[in-house]
Amino acid sequence: MSTESVAIRRKGALLDIVLDRPENGNLIDQPMSDAIIAAVTAIDDDTKLVRIGSSSKDFCKGRQSPMPPQGAKPSAETLRRVVAAPPLALYDALKAVRVPVLSVVRGEAIGVGCALAGVCDVALAADNAIFQIPEMERDIPPTLVMSALIGRVPVKTVAHMVLSRARLSAQEALVAGLVSRVVPIASLDDETDALTDTLLGCSAVTLRAVKQFLHLAPDMSPAGSSGFAAHLAATALSARF
Repeated sequence: MSTESVAIRRKGALLDIVLDRPENGNLIDQPMSDAIIAAVTAIDDDTKLVRIGSSSKDFCKGRQSPMPPQGAKPSAETLRRVVAAPPLALYDALKAVRVPVLSVVRGEAIGVGCALAGVCDVALAADNAIFQIPEMERDIPPTLVMSALIGRVPVKTVAHMVLSRARLSAQEALVAGLVSRVVPIASLDDETDALTDTLLGCSAVTLRAVKQFLHLAPDMSPAGSSGFAAHLAATALSARF
């Protein structure tokens, strides 16, 4: 399921998602979100990697939120359903993908864009990337974005970004634990292809095992984590025989 604003293509074992709304900085709207959710929840056993990037100079400058019109007095339940639930569904769908998810960030990643970068398992950033969570400038608590980052980014990083509204450079985001690696913008495409090829060189069962461990082990006891590690390793190895 693609829309005019997001291109979703299957290339062998790669599911490639490209945000393609350059006229407004790739603001995420509901059809884009629905298309991404449909694509990542329908991957088959042969898919090894999901990759999210953009076609233009910015990754994603936020969300086209369906806020009620001026003067309206919607109930809290209406706001939860219309405003809060859709981005949470997108974040939850990306977290639940059975294989690694790679984000490729250039330019601005603001609000929802920052959340999309952070919710992915690996984030490759160009050296011109900028990350910001600015919602409190409008006195809005960005708990939706925070829900995507908590558990994946250090709590003090999230607190600093939210409360200060600071714009982090790519290098600052790397130090803060928001991205995995920073590369020169001129070599971003080559670095992305190289990392993609490295990941696709592994079997789907091995990649799924790694994703499961990354997703579940942090909440386990040490003994439970060790047992889960042994189970996943044995399951992946048994597939070779």
